[in-house]
Amino acid sequence: MVFKFFQKSFWLFCLLLIAAGSLAATPLNERHLQGLSAAEARLKLLATAESYLGTPYRFAGIDRRGMDCSGLVYRSFLEAFNYSAPRRADGLYIWAQRIDTSDLQPGDLVFFVTVGSAVSHVGIYTGGGQFIHSASEGPQTGVIYSSLDESYWRRTYIGAGRALPWEAEAEETIAAGRSGTGYGGGSPYRNGGVRAWTDAGFFTGFGAAWSWGAFAEGNSSALRGISALASAGYKWSSFRAGLELRPEWDRGLGVFRLPFTMSMGTDTFQFFAGPAYTFGEPSFSLDNGERHYTGGGDWLWGAGLSAAFPPIKMGPGALSFYGELALQQYHWGDAEFRFWPDINANFRASTGMRYLWKL
Repeated sequence: MVFKFFQKSFWLFCLLLIAAGSLAATPLNERHLQGLSAAEARLKLLATAESYLGTPYRFAGIDRRGMDCSGLVYRSFLEAFNYSAPRRADGLYIWAQRIDTSDLQPGDLVFFVTVGSAVSHVGIYTGGGQFIHSASEGPQTGVIYSSLDESYWRRTYIGAGRALPWEAEAEETIAAGRSGTGYGGGSPYRNGGVRAWTDAGFFTGFGAAWSWGAFAEGNSSALRGISALASAGYKWSSFRAGLELRPEWDRGLGVFRLPFTMSMGTDTFQFFAGPAYTFGEPSFSLDNGERHYTGGGDWLWGAGLSAAFPPIKMGPGALSFYGELALQQYHWGDAEFRFWPDINANFRASTGMRYLWKL
């Protein structure tokens, strides 16, 4: 009788240990990882989430037309592992294994209380204090990177969770993936490069651009001129400002300009303005003779707008392809206004590339 009691107690104790162990385990285990190592699984999750960068925010959305914060997490696990994670942020918080913030690794989840008292926002930690998520409010919305050090996220942060297994040996593989080697030859985990645009800090860089033809009478060449770019500035989480030197050769007007501009905006759209000195006398060679403009040998103001594609990881920085439209201040004196030459004398359209990196 006593033996049977201890025997039952022993087996009950074992079952409790097994139950406790299962409760402490990560929701996804080796069986769910489709033969991937812990590090490869995390890289695949991160690459999947990154593929949705720029997707607009849409409440209850789970596809490229729009997604909310838990929709990004749900979709990333579904595509990476064919696994249906909980659909809501509070459900994900209960589902994931609790970990200390000091133990956060790329691929873990971070949770926030932004409304009320329950968990209402979730993101995927990408390393270096950054996470990827779908934001519904703020200067940028949709799927973006943000920093845990930003005042809003620091204030609303409630904790971290782990859904994928982690092992010490995974750190080296994760680091290799972040440096651009990628996962399985497919989409790389580009955080190492993109993070240059999400970390706060000083940056510098250079670029070059082609200005398109003046398209005035007698000036239909595709080459209007070329320009270079040297920049330095400071980057916040979603906004950056800098100073730029933009030497330009304008073949159409036959002048060389040396603009000094201040730029501000996001990594996608920027506004720039500043003074520019013009070397030479600006003029167009038209079918019926030369058309001269004022401004040679003088400082004049200019301004413009720039739009860029998302940066591409290359070495320690990132490369962006961009286009811009700039206003440059010249005047045709007392002559009658002529649309094509005079508009083209004062505006230029350029396309080029720039390479920026964080200092």
